[in-house]
Amino acid sequence: MAGNDRTLRIIVADDHPVVVLGIKALLREHAAGMRVVGEAGGGRELLALLARCECDLLITDYSMPDAAGAEDGMAWLRRLRREHPALPVIVLTMLRNPALVRGMLGVGVNGVVGKAGMTRELLLAIGAVLAGRTYVGEQVREALAEAPGPDAGPDRVLAGADLSMLSRREAEVVRLYASGLTVTQIAERVCRSVKTVSQQKNDAMRKLGLTSNSQLYEYARTWGLLT
Repeated sequence: MAGNDRTLRIIVADDHPVVVLGIKALLREHAAGMRVVGEAGGGRELLALLARCECDLLITDYSMPDAAGAEDGMAWLRRLRREHPALPVIVLTMLRNPALVRGMLGVGVNGVVGKAGMTRELLLAIGAVLAGRTYVGEQVREALAEAPGPDAGPDRVLAGADLSMLSRREAEVVRLYASGLTVTQIAERVCRSVKTVSQQKNDAMRKLGLTSNSQLYEYARTWGLLT
């Protein structure tokens, strides 16, 4: 897997330079035989780097929007897997959303580690992934254990650990928005103002740990909210 000198070649991708520096420092101090051969700050930049730079492992953030309009989150992870199906991938993330974590594993990510536990768990994750195992960090495992499985129906989902934190109206807005209605159309249907519906949508996304509309759609698809 590694180069002829048996050095493990690693690419690191994150749109926060301090995270990249932290990973490099951790590897330099505790991981002999590993070398960072490339860095990227966005999804498009990462895919271009992978096309020209051979590596044995990718450590990447989940969400890296950039000015060039690169695909974000699950969309670019799917593209990454299509273009580099055999490349071991560890995702570092602040997200604790079970649906998105299951989605990452479902598209072939080999490891998911919470950024809060990075210094403690990243080396463990690297060892597990290189040995052919899937690694899920402690905080991520806790979030998965607290939520119902992805085969639960919509009614079960609304009673689950994630959507239970939403108000009835917030959950309603999530359902309708995920079904394809605009905020204006939802407001007309539920007889509320556009401002109120927009606020309820934003509040729901904040509570669920979602930061973009694409993540909201991904959440809805994974949890069976789309009909």
